[in-house]
Amino acid sequence: MSFINVSFLQDVRKKAQAIQKQNTAPRVMSRGGYEYLEKKLMDEKRKKKLEEATQSGSTDTVIDPPSPIKRHLKWKLARTKKTGDMTSEAAKEIPDKIVSHFQFIIEIIFFYCVIEYRINVFFAGCA
Repeated sequence: MSFINVSFLQDVRKKAQAIQKQNTAPRVMSRGGYEYLEKKLMDEKRKKKLEEATQSGSTDTVIDPPSPIKRHLKWKLARTKKTGDMTSEAAKEIPDKIVSHFQFIIEIIFFYCVIEYRINVFFAGCA
């Protein structure tokens, strides 16, 4: 005796498959997901900082905690296969766009700082 309608389950499955087919940048991660990925990256950063501190030879320095992992880096690593290839062509293009946006923002900030410095120097010379 079956309480579940089989045709209902098939409809649900087909709907899920149609949704998954629209995903142009699938992620490839273990069961831990983003939490495990972030923990692994933070452990690597912590280990690297500890190694740098021991190589410098100073024992009295306080080791600061590593900075948080950037979202775009986690996104990119979640879509990178073990071979180093991205999961799809769309997944290759998106990180490049993110990096170009970051570079553009940095250029704008630098330009703004240069303009502000020149204004301050000009008005300091007038006084």
